[in-house]
Amino acid sequence: MVMQRLRTMASAFAQPEARTLFVMGFACGLPFLLVGPTLSIWLRESGMSLGAIGLVAYTGFFYVFKFLWAPLLDRWQAPGLAHLGRRRGWLLAAQLLLMGGLGGLALIGLDTAAMTVFVLLLAITAFAGATQDTVVDAYRIEIAPLEQQGTLAATYSLGYRIGLIVGGAGALYVAEFWGWRVAYLVMALLLLPALLATLMAREPERTATLHTQPLLAFMIGPFVAFFRRFGWVLGLALLAFVGLYKLPDQMLGVLAGPFYLDTGFSKADIANVSKLYGVWIGIGGGFVGAFAVAAWGHYRSLLIAAVAVALSNLLFIVMAFHPGELWAFVLTISG
Repeated sequence: MVMQRLRTMASAFAQPEARTLFVMGFACGLPFLLVGPTLSIWLRESGMSLGAIGLVAYTGFFYVFKFLWAPLLDRWQAPGLAHLGRRRGWLLAAQLLLMGGLGGLALIGLDTAAMTVFVLLLAITAFAGATQDTVVDAYRIEIAPLEQQGTLAATYSLGYRIGLIVGGAGALYVAEFWGWRVAYLVMALLLLPALLATLMAREPERTATLHTQPLLAFMIGPFVAFFRRFGWVLGLALLAFVGLYKLPDQMLGVLAGPFYLDTGFSKADIANVSKLYGVWIGIGGGFVGAFAVAAWGHYRSLLIAAVAVALSNLLFIVMAFHPGELWAFVLTISG
């Protein structure tokens, strides 16, 4: 019985769709840090102020608000790429924009005279990355039946995690030895396998039900249903809770890299502790969260986690009082 289940699992992971989702997951994870925490280290090293870095980091909010244009991707074909189908067409368009954006950032660099163009390219790159995330999620759901979704989600998550490591630690290692422009150019080239996977993948079968509603009704329908269920007061409170729960941590994450530099750590140190060790701490935290939910339920666990996140940020004070001390860095990331 056990061997049969193992063979079934191995067969599921060997499916072409699983391999495709692994590559697409990598392509989704790779740019996420390149337009946020990794970029902030480049900006700080070039002499940019923390205030300016914080403003530039707002381009990463495309990832937060990607739900706004997701319905348009559901209804319209990508211009000039309709022959690939709705999902693959938008996916290829997003990946081409993503590669072009990262490559453009590498070619322009942080030349003060071209800073406006640099920020514009950064915004395009973040928009393309968020769009790619949206389309890949839809592709994963539509490409296989419900019983295969667990396998596809697992392979996607594995690829995404590896992409995060490469976009974080990998980019920092390359930048440490060959400079930032080379690092971003290498990251752009690493998206080529995803582009090829998109061209070789099959398009999901589509139903015609998506086109029966007017566009406005299609876009606002979920919000109307949400507020009908919870009411305006509770609905707005829930949306505010979801939106603000991780916002301080998200903004601090962008400015953490410059802080690490200012306290005397090299790019290699940041890669080792924050981007490699920190990934495993994050995975361990996920297991702790699962045990907490099982023991205390969702609401109490959320409250405890919110307090813990706020308190853990106080560990940055320890780093400030012990600049360049590796143990303080490890302690802060462990929190």
